[in-house]
Amino acid sequence: MPRQARIDIPGHLYHVIARGIERRKIFIKDYDYEDFLLRLEKALDKTGSKCYAFSLLGNHFHLLIMRGPRPLSELMRRLMTGYAVSFNLRHKRAGHVFQNRYKAILCQLDSYFLELVAYIHLNPLRAGIVEGLKALRTYKWCSHSAVLGEHAVSFLAKEDILGQFGSRLKSAIKKYESYLAERVNKFKPGELSGGGLIRSRGGLSGKIGRLREEEKEGFDDRILGSGDFVESVLKDADSKKVEKVSLEEVMGHVIEKTGVRAGDIFSRSQVRQEVKARALYCYLAKERCGVSGAQLMKQLGLTSGAISHLVYKGREYYKTLRL
Repeated sequence: MPRQARIDIPGHLYHVIARGIERRKIFIKDYDYEDFLLRLEKALDKTGSKCYAFSLLGNHFHLLIMRGPRPLSELMRRLMTGYAVSFNLRHKRAGHVFQNRYKAILCQLDSYFLELVAYIHLNPLRAGIVEGLKALRTYKWCSHSAVLGEHAVSFLAKEDILGQFGSRLKSAIKKYESYLAERVNKFKPGELSGGGLIRSRGGLSGKIGRLREEEKEGFDDRILGSGDFVESVLKDADSKKVEKVSLEEVMGHVIEKTGVRAGDIFSRSQVRQEVKARALYCYLAKERCGVSGAQLMKQLGLTSGAISHLVYKGREYYKTLRL
């Protein structure tokens, strides 16, 4: 079956997970962790998003992100593409670093915020990377240590976490630690990983194939929340869908606005106006036609990095035009 499109809506909370290809390590040396967090900080700043929690675990990572005005996909592209290139250069390797695409679960803020913070912060403990909560305090590749003040992480919105436990800092930290301790053995594999309406009815009763037909209709593993929440999110997502147009229509618009011929757009020319037209074409092909980066790579004979750069430049150019 084809993969469902991600639900990417401003102002919503997302639990983001990505793994190394073939479950290989994506963090080997301290510099890898540091580079990833630096890139995360820059991506958050560029997209206006917030990070409430992170956990970097050798062969995968977890993030808790409040999506800002720019798409979550843009944040993750900036983070993962840049990191993959630098990782390969540092370790003298080639090829993919991450397995498939990242998973982004849209979560109901009021019901799951603190549960998700605890789930992500306890990951190093469950994975056996650290032994006990005392050791977790000093594991700097998990934002738990930053919430406690053990390490400084400037981009972490820790005040929003501690604010849930009171206005006095010392008291709030103590209550947060108690909250985390109560949940050390609470979470099961796959917990807090979507489920939509089924979860709101009391959990997953078995594999999706064994569910009743009416239950299947309520299953959406892109969303974690109550039935009403899932329904409202899906309606919101539908209302924001942009009517698709054909590539021929996009090409026509680009030619009309830039005066550049189709043959020059598909060429390797570095003439400024032709590069701008190529960038605009790439951006609109993805935005209005749903064309993938891989399809553009094949069509234009360019690398993934070059296409990503053109899409970014095309977006900026598009802001100056009226198509």
